[in-house]
Amino acid sequence: MNILYSEQSQRTRSAELLVLLFVVLLIGAMIFTTFRSLNVGHLLLAEYFIELAALVVIVKQAVSRYTYTLTDTEFIIEENSFFRKRTFSVKYEDIDGIYAYNRDFLTNLRYRYKYRKCSTSDDRPIWFMVYSITKGKKVQYGRVMLKADDAFYETLEQFVPNRVRVPEADVIFYATVRADAAKQGIDVKDYYESLINSVEE
Repeated sequence: MNILYSEQSQRTRSAELLVLLFVVLLIGAMIFTTFRSLNVGHLLLAEYFIELAALVVIVKQAVSRYTYTLTDTEFIIEENSFFRKRTFSVKYEDIDGIYAYNRDFLTNLRYRYKYRKCSTSDDRPIWFMVYSITKGKKVQYGRVMLKADDAFYETLEQFVPNRVRVPEADVIFYATVRADAAKQGIDVKDYYESLINSVEE
């Protein structure tokens, strides 16, 4: 396995201060809940649970560190946090594409897996990577949230040409073509190219 590119998640002061503000607000909310519990004479467990869960999620996303590695065969993400160390990997041929983050979560694809592999302390723009898991004639989709430098996307595009930092519609189209190719038992790249060529003609 040859490593062609590697980078780590970044921290910015402004993002860290914003996370700290949310943490202070949540701690304040927990103190307020404590006073309310004393007034009503019993613990408000539901409120405590929500506030504690939110605190854990925010802290985890802020302190977690990610290493993106591009090899000659696959994309690897190593996640390190207080809670655990995990590794995620996807082969280039399984990547359908990467498009810019948007708040419209309605899509034609149904994602079986959704992962956030970037830190809230990193103020670089968010991108969605869509990938497929093909099992025979069945295709399932996954989506990963990423933050990286331009050099990362430029290197990745060598293995996923014309599908990195493209419109969402292009990524969804390729993913849909992959599912259709799997049903027919044919190669997705050849099928995709034949469709594009037929449109151009």
